[in-house]
Order: sequence, then C-alpha cells, then structure tokens
Amino acid sequence: MRKRIIVTGGAGFIGSNLCDYLLKNGHEVVCVDNFDDYYDPKIKRNNIEHALTHPSYTLIEEDIKKTEKILEQIHGNFDAIIHLAAKAGVRYSLKHPVGYEESNVVGTKKIIELAVKKNIKQFVFASSSSIYGNSKAPFKEDNIDLKPISPYAQTKLLSEKTGKEYAESGKIRFISLRFFSVYGPRLRPDLVMNKIAASIYQNKELNVFGDGKASRDYTYVDDIIQGIIKSLDYTKSNYEIFNLGNGNPIKLIDIIEMFESASSKKVNAVFTDSIQGESSITWADNSKAIKLLNFEPETEIKNGIQNFINWYLEK
Repeated sequence: MRKRIIVTGGAGFIGSNLCDYLLKNGHEVVCVDNFDDYYDPKIKRNNIEHALTHPSYTLIEEDIKKTEKILEQIHGNFDAIIHLAAKAGVRYSLKHPVGYEESNVVGTKKIIELAVKKNIKQFVFASSSSIYGNSKAPFKEDNIDLKPISPYAQTKLLSEKTGKEYAESGKIRFISLRFFSVYGPRLRPDLVMNKIAASIYQNKELNVFGDGKASRDYTYVDDIIQGIIKSLDYTKSNYEIFNLGNGNPIKLIDIIEMFESASSKKVNAVFTDSIQGESSITWADNSKAIKLLNFEPETEIKNGIQNFINWYLEK
C-alpha cells in the first residue's frame, strides 16, 4: 500500500538510503533536512541527487525546530514520521556538548508536536545503542539500569522519555529503534570505516584509540532500513523500544584485518590513548525485534565491507 511519509534528516547517511528505498517501493516521501555543517553539506546534497528527480519526492530545507515553517510546506494526510534528524557524534559531543539538547531533545519534541497537529499516528524514532553505555552486554531493551556516558547518548534517552509521555497520552504511537553501529554506502565521513578506507586508499593515518579491541555490533544499512520499514506497521502498543543490531560484536582490529584482506592493502594504523566516554562493547540482543517486527539482519560483515569498499572506490 502506498504511504505518505515524512523523513527528518532524510539527506544523511541512513536517511537518504531510506528515502531511496521508499521511493523505489512506490511511497511518497517528504524529506526534511537543514544540511548542517557537522560534515560537508555537499555530501548530503550528493546523497539526494537522484531522489530530487523523483516525482514522489519533496525536499524541505529547514531546521526541525521550526515546525511552523515545515507545516506551511506539507499538505494533506501522512501515514508516518520517521525521525532521523539529530546533532550527531558520540565522540564530538564529549568535546563540544553545547547544542545537543537543543537540537536533539527540543527538536524531537517539536517534531512530535508536529505529528500531533497533523494527526500522524505512527512516529518512528532513531535512537542509539550508545544509550546503554557500559551496561552489561548483550544489551536488552528492558534494561532499566542505563548508563549513557556521552551528551549525545543522554539526549537520545531524554528523547525516548519525551516520546513515551506523548505515547501514554494516546496522541501518537512512538516506536524507538536503537541503532547499532550502522555502516554501508554514504557512511558519514567521521565514522571508522570511512577512516579505514581512507588509510588504505589515500595513505592516511588511522588513529586507533586504545588497543583496538573495543567491539561494536556493526549493522549494515540495508538491514537497518528493513527494520525501519517493518516498524511502520507495528500497532500492538503505543510505545515500544527495539534494538536493531546484527547481534554479533566484532573488535576493531578484526574489522581492520577484514579491510586489509578485501583490498590486499595495509592500513596505516597509529595506536593512541583510549577515549573516556566511549563504551568498550556494543552488542544487541535483537530477539525482541526478531519476534515482534520479524527483523532479519541478513548482511554478513565481510559482504557488507566489500559492498562498502565498492561504493568508496566508485565515489
């Protein structure tokens, strides 16, 4: 069934891939993005170059907090909002915490209020595995002893609490998806796989913080998108949290070795001090998403890395 969907942050890494998928499958998309300068806005404009030619795609270039201006540009009924927009970066937030609560918490509340005004029931929120901090792994959604250790993670937890308040009032259905280390084509330039590729193909140094044994539950972007799509049809409760992760944490040094094997080239790694505020492991217990959303991560890490390298070389 054709749906009309608003995607905030729709020009970013995950958002642009999501919008392309929605358009390809016959849906109508309104993308809201302010092209902030956390990284080069030209990258995001390149991400949506193809989507802009599609008759079912509309771009609203606006800050998510300026909902009055957004409301002026959207007309008719919508089936869902997928709220991906956020001030990004766990590591960056540790050094530059100013603005994260305003963009992420206040921004999320503004978009929820927009959903209420437009009577858009289904609200899908992009949360983060960083919420768990140094909690005991594997991470489960019912863990109440959450230990976010960065300003970014704290804003995601606060946003979930805001969403829960609105959901309990019956105004929206708030589905929070906690993403785990998403990677793939169009990956943000500040994320580690881009830096590994730059070390291999541009002879740049790769700073490895700590001993390289920190593990992440790397999840391919196509699998994340499938989880998002399936959450659009979830109606069993007004508030729910799902881990979207591969369920298989991998050490950074092993990821580096996979890149070296796939490229037949060496990474120029420079080991340095570890960073406080980053967890030593992320690991999704994804059994709830598998059971209730029929979530099925399909992309093996080696295949995903090869896909990423292919995209990187084409780019």
